[in-house]
Amino acid sequence: MSNNSESQAHEPILPLQAKAEGAFLALAAGDALGWPQEMAQKVQGNFENKGSHVEFKGWTRRSGGRFQPYEENIYPGEYSDDTQLTLAIARSRTKHGSEWWKAFTKVELPLWMLYERGGGGATKRAAKAWVEGTPPWKSNKNNGIRRYFEAGGNGVAMRVLPHALFLAGNENPVTLMRDVVLDGLATHGHPRALVGATVYAYAAWMLARRSGTLRFGELLDMLIGGSPIWSKFPELDRDGETWFLAANGATGGRYELVWNQTVEEMRDLLAKAQKGVQAGALADDHEVLKELGCFGRSKGAGTSSAAAAAYLVTRHAAQPVQAVLRAAFEQGTDTDTLAAMTGGLMGCLAGVEWLPPPWLEIQDSEYLRNIARQITLGPDSAYQNPIGLPAKPQSIFSYLAKNGDCEVTLGSLKQVQATRLPVPKPIARSIAVQAWRLKTSDGQTMYVTKVNRLQDDKTSHTLEPTRPTTPKPASANEAVESARGSKNALYVEFCRQLQSHLASRAMKLKEIESALDLVRGQAQKWLNQAEQDGRIRQISKNPKKFALCDQKFPQ
Repeated sequence: MSNNSESQAHEPILPLQAKAEGAFLALAAGDALGWPQEMAQKVQGNFENKGSHVEFKGWTRRSGGRFQPYEENIYPGEYSDDTQLTLAIARSRTKHGSEWWKAFTKVELPLWMLYERGGGGATKRAAKAWVEGTPPWKSNKNNGIRRYFEAGGNGVAMRVLPHALFLAGNENPVTLMRDVVLDGLATHGHPRALVGATVYAYAAWMLARRSGTLRFGELLDMLIGGSPIWSKFPELDRDGETWFLAANGATGGRYELVWNQTVEEMRDLLAKAQKGVQAGALADDHEVLKELGCFGRSKGAGTSSAAAAAYLVTRHAAQPVQAVLRAAFEQGTDTDTLAAMTGGLMGCLAGVEWLPPPWLEIQDSEYLRNIARQITLGPDSAYQNPIGLPAKPQSIFSYLAKNGDCEVTLGSLKQVQATRLPVPKPIARSIAVQAWRLKTSDGQTMYVTKVNRLQDDKTSHTLEPTRPTTPKPASANEAVESARGSKNALYVEFCRQLQSHLASRAMKLKEIESALDLVRGQAQKWLNQAEQDGRIRQISKNPKKFALCDQKFPQ
C-alpha cells in the first residue's frame, strides 16, 4: 500500500460534538450540491454547471410529476429529502427517547409528506401509508405489500447517521444494529436497504468513536472484518413479529435466505471497493463506482451506496472535500444521496475544520449544528416528550390556504411560522400552485407547495390569498360534480402527455403505463376512453399497440 501524503489519512483527536457537527453539515452540503446533478431532466432553464465546485448555485426544478408539473425555485444551499429525513430521525431520538420509532412513524413521516423535497418513491409510499395509520407491510393498496418488500434503495442508509452518533458511547454496536433495522423497516422491506444501512451506520459509529489516525484502507478493512456484526439477521419483537410474518409471506418463506444472499452481495461489494483502493494513485474512481453498481438501474441500491461511500471516504481521506465533490458531480449516479452519505462519514472522521466556507452557510446551518450536538448527548439526555399526533397534510394545506401568513402547530413542532411565498409557475394549464415557507421555533426551514386542479383552462393560474372563512357544507350533488371535474382534469392532462409520447411512434400498453407512471389498469381505462373519443387507435392486438389518429388529437 502507498504511504505518500496523498494516500495517508490523518485524523486529529476530536471531541464527538465536533465530529457530529461536521457530519451533519457535510451531509447537508453533499445533498445540496448533488441534488441538481441527480436528474438533469428536471432542471429548468440555463443552469450552468461546468465541472465540480464547492459553491452552491440556485436552480429551477420541474416538480409535481407528470400530471401536475410546475417550476420550483431552489435557492443556493437548499437541501432535499436526505437531510430532511436525517433531521427527522435526529428529532425523534432527542425529543422522544425510547419512543423514537413511534415518533418517527406516527409524527415525522406523516409530516414529511407536507414538506418533502425530492423524496424517493418507496419512502413516499410508506409515508402515505403511515398517514392513514397503516404500516406499509399491511398496505391495502394495489401491489402495495409487494412493492414494499421489493424496496431495496438507499432511502434508509441516507438517514441513519443520527443513530450512530446517538449511540456512539455504547461499547457494543448490537443496539445500534437493531435500531437501524427497526428504522429501515418503517419504509423499506428488502434486505438491500436494511443491510446497506447497517453497514453505513457501523462505519459512522466506528469513525465517531475513533480518537487516533486512520491508516490508509483501514475503514474498508474494519467493515469487512465487522461482517459478523452488521450482517446478523435482526431479532425483532412486538410489531417486528408481525413484520417478519409479512416478510416471509411476501417471499414464500424465504426472507432469511434473501437476507443472507444480500449479505454475501455486500461482502463482495466491499471487497471490490477494497481492491479499488489498493490500486493507490492508479485508482479510477469512475470505474470503481461503476463496478460497485452506482450507475444504471442499481445505482440507488442501499448496498451499492454504502460500499461507494465507504470507498470514497477511504480513497480520499486525506482530501475530504474531494471525496464529497466526486460523489456530488459523478453524473449518472444517485449524486445527492451518495454525496450526503460520503459527507456524513467524512464529518465523523474529520470534524468541522475541513469544511469549505460555503458549506458552513448551508440551509439551516445553526439548526444542523445544534441538533448534532444534542444527538451526541445520547440516551441518558434524551427528552421523553409526549407524542402529539399531527393533523393530516391535507388539513394543514387547507389551513394554510385560508390563513396565509400564520402560526401553526405540527404535532410536536409548535410555534411554526408560515409565510406565503410567490406563486410558483405552473407548466400545465390545468393547475394552480400555492407555496409557503415554514420556520420552526428551533430553526428548521420547510417549504410547502400545494397544487390545485382548475376546472377549465380559462381559470386564472394564480390563487389569490384567501381570508379565513367558515366553509359552507357541500351538498351531495356538489360533491359529485367536484369529483367529476377533478377526474376530467386528470384525463385531459393524461391525453396531453400521451400525445407527446405517441407523436414519434406507436407504443405498447406497458410502455405507456411505464412512461406515464400509471398503476396497472388506469392506463387501459383512459386509453379506452381516448379511443372512443377518436384520439387514438389500436394498430395491433397482440401485443396491444396504440397510435395517434391521423397524428392529431381532436380538441
